[in-house]
Amino acid sequence: MKMIDVKELSFRYQKKGKLVLDRLNFSCEKGTVNVLIGLNGSGKTTLIKTIAGLLENYQGEVFIDGENLRGLSIKERAKKMAYVAQRSNAVDDFPVLDYLLFGTANKMNFYQSPKEEDKKRVLDCAKQFGITHLLDKKLGEISGGERQIVSICASIVQDTNLVILDEPTSALDIKNQHAVLSIIKKIAKEQGKTFILSSHNPNHALYLSSNVFLLRSGTIVAQGQAEDIINIEELKTVYGEDICYSVELPYKEISFMD
Repeated sequence: MKMIDVKELSFRYQKKGKLVLDRLNFSCEKGTVNVLIGLNGSGKTTLIKTIAGLLENYQGEVFIDGENLRGLSIKERAKKMAYVAQRSNAVDDFPVLDYLLFGTANKMNFYQSPKEEDKKRVLDCAKQFGITHLLDKKLGEISGGERQIVSICASIVQDTNLVILDEPTSALDIKNQHAVLSIIKKIAKEQGKTFILSSHNPNHALYLSSNVFLLRSGTIVAQGQAEDIINIEELKTVYGEDICYSVELPYKEISFMD
């Protein structure tokens, strides 16, 4: 079953400007992890924002769990998908605990407050992400990396079937990159959630054993399973650099040659 189905998707920021996305066709099955890989300016963030419903003047169609994205209200989108931008725009004075609790609002009416089960979900998720020590702090009091983890945690608290992450590890150190990717992999497997995320690092896709979409200049030049797509030949079409990989690890590792 398809969670995301994209048909002939094109987008440009100005009416007569350059196409940023050019007639994309692809789908993501339910319960899978999907990684968009490409250089800066390849269209990853634009594609992520389009799927999240943040960009409206696109051509083509996007279906989320069988429903046309154009027909979904903001509230309906919030019930179907969670989105995390590269940088959180939440105010610094917002308490971390309240920020996470806000993730439960998509299942409440305007006059309702979080229930005990909502608070338990927040605490359980905070424990899973290792951020319980941050709950009493404000967003402005924690580091950029910690703030990114809090935002990802909030997307899981939202409890949607689709989670959309724009470069979720960009502000994280190596240890926390591995920790967050491990949680994503575990949640997809155990809870059947669908993830689509962008990354500059092909090794993330290899670690996640994900589906991969290689983007170049707004087009998908290759797609498939990470172990099939992440190789020297395919990556040269995107990066145009000499690369190598190691087979001494449990999964291949890509690196760039000087």
